[in-house]
Amino acid sequence: MTLLGLVPVLSLTLAADVEPTTGGAPPPAATTASAPKADTAPARPAPRYKGTGLLATTGVLGGAALAVTITRSVLLKKNCPLEGTSTQCTYDFGSDIGLAATQWSLNLATIGFASGAGVMLGRYHGWKDATEGRERNRKAIMGAGGGVLGAGVASVGTAIALSFVLPKRCVDKELESMDGLAGDRCLLKAFPAWTMLNWAGFAMISSGSAMLAYGSAYGKSRNRHVSDLRFSPSFARNYAGFGVSGRF
Repeated sequence: MTLLGLVPVLSLTLAADVEPTTGGAPPPAATTASAPKADTAPARPAPRYKGTGLLATTGVLGGAALAVTITRSVLLKKNCPLEGTSTQCTYDFGSDIGLAATQWSLNLATIGFASGAGVMLGRYHGWKDATEGRERNRKAIMGAGGGVLGAGVASVGTAIALSFVLPKRCVDKELESMDGLAGDRCLLKAFPAWTMLNWAGFAMISSGSAMLAYGSAYGKSRNRHVSDLRFSPSFARNYAGFGVSGRF
């Protein structure tokens, strides 16, 4: 589609610029300036935020969730020294529920902040790449993000399933060995791996969500900012104008 707009006539008010014309002489031919590149820089301003703050917050939340995960295992091992015939254990479900809730809250918050960071960073890179005439492989980014997200969901699902399977398995082991502490030792041994699997699953969900959000926002932003425009200014002694053509 081609659009043509003319700037209103520019009156020449200086007498020195007005020359008498001879009778019958044709008006001077209008000159047309050469058109610039077809792919011009977008007129929209740069996004106000790049998402670096959200990205940094995501890293802090993920690190805090990892620290809480490790703390849970350390406290359990310290307060439940089930070695030999010892039955002393002051660390139980009641004392762990606070840290467990904290870990889950931090993991969920990490997903939210990671997705927000992906959206904002994608918008900014979409604008930046539009101005520079480049394009990133958005499909590859989103494909990798989907794979990481799926692996994370599977890991979290496995961790949830183990919370039901492990107690039964450890109880059966205790009954088979006729050792009153065999089941507790079984749970104590599996606890670090189980909690780390939970954290790793949420970390992968956060990363995958960020990559998917980034790819989606990047594509929308770049398509919105890129335009194929041509400006064709023209001017003569007693008028000036310009033409605009483009694909929309």
